[in-house]
Amino acid sequence: MSRTRTARSSVRPASLTPLLGLTLLLAGCGQGTQTNAAHPVAGPVAGTADQHAQPGTYQTQKAARPAQTPEAGTPDPTTYLSATLPRPGLSAQSVNKDIPVVLVHGLGGFGRDEFLGHHYWGGLYDTQERLRAEGYQVYSASIGPISSNWDRAAELYAQIKGGCVDYGAAHSTAAGHTRSDPAKCYPGFYPAWDAQHPVNLIGHSMGGPTTLMLLNLLEDGSPADADGQNLYAGGRMGWVRSAMTVSGANSGSPAADNLLNTIPFLKDLLLSFAGAAGVTGNVGASVYNFDLGQWGITRQPGDTFKTYTERAFDPNNALWRTNDQAGYDLSVEGAAAMNRRIGGLPRGTRLFSWATADTYAGLLTGWQYPNVTMNPVMNITAYPYAWPLPPGLGNMTGKSALGTVTYDQTWWKNDGLVPVKVQHAPLGQPSEAYAAQPTRPGHWYMLGTLNGSDHIDIIGLFGLKDVTPFFRNQVTFLNSQ
Repeated sequence: MSRTRTARSSVRPASLTPLLGLTLLLAGCGQGTQTNAAHPVAGPVAGTADQHAQPGTYQTQKAARPAQTPEAGTPDPTTYLSATLPRPGLSAQSVNKDIPVVLVHGLGGFGRDEFLGHHYWGGLYDTQERLRAEGYQVYSASIGPISSNWDRAAELYAQIKGGCVDYGAAHSTAAGHTRSDPAKCYPGFYPAWDAQHPVNLIGHSMGGPTTLMLLNLLEDGSPADADGQNLYAGGRMGWVRSAMTVSGANSGSPAADNLLNTIPFLKDLLLSFAGAAGVTGNVGASVYNFDLGQWGITRQPGDTFKTYTERAFDPNNALWRTNDQAGYDLSVEGAAAMNRRIGGLPRGTRLFSWATADTYAGLLTGWQYPNVTMNPVMNITAYPYAWPLPPGLGNMTGKSALGTVTYDQTWWKNDGLVPVKVQHAPLGQPSEAYAAQPTRPGHWYMLGTLNGSDHIDIIGLFGLKDVTPFFRNQVTFLNSQ
């Protein structure tokens, strides 16, 4: 069956329990380092003997968290989301609302017909439909939640343009999965998409680097994968007018450095969510889809949530014996490899970024401690644990697995999952602060840091914060460029 996404009206769930479970899933990243920097598919990923890679790191930190006493410090003033229009005074009536805007979700994300009607973009609210009601052409993509940036970019292209996904002949052979997936054929959000009919993109979390991968393939393609006029033929300069990353893991995160901790924990959290939500029977489209058909991992008749999840995270799957998956791409080594492959900023697209931060500096050490507003689960990855415990994001030190990155205090301020340092342009790429100046394609503009918003809070997943004003501001801004 072709996999399509249809609009839903805003649904207000009776309980926050399922949303809590989902937030646990999205927060489920262990600390550590990993080896094997080849991209995108060479060899299995393994932990190292480094202090950041010890098995059980997350569980150790979780057990220790209640006993830790944070230092005193003063949080940065909260950024009010209604005051985030990058160019003050811009009127919604003065912009072209006909330019489609596509929202690209991050790790663990899901489509509009999954999770029983809860919304990745808005939580208790429905960001897409609220903005559509105001005349904006907004679409929510649904791509592989734990797939690689390459595979996610291929799916994103097919969903926007229409047609069946093509992962590329050379890439698919190297990865060891099929070149297509019959379940991933789409009518297209915007079949007219080309340089004369561009779109704008907003990527959250892993949606940031996925967007950068798509932009590179549109412009430069991949000669080894090019076949006729498929995505990998390249030459599609200007098909994306502007792109924005929000909480983007654009250079990876130390929170995803240890696949050996991250993957089992994600599985356990998914199963915990299923139990809390009462999902114990047959898994239907309204629950969750791992979108791993290219790997031969699909829902089977009679599957329970547990059996489907166990199949997806089975360490014997070919998926986990390659680097063609999210665990690797979100590590600092994997992200660096992808950014080296891309080689620079896309030439035909304006790029913008917002960072999120929800920590404060301790007065004595300068370590970054979670604000009281941070999701309690993300406290575990963010908290700066004192020796002899492994450090958290708030006081990460030492080197990455291959020694290519040195963690110091510039990495400490974070949003619970991703350091602020890596939420703008990929490390080593030029960027400038945006101050209402004229913008040009091929340039990266930093819009600022949203203080008091954690990695999940900014998309409203809990539903306790209405993020519609923030995304209205960003869609209005992008469509004015």
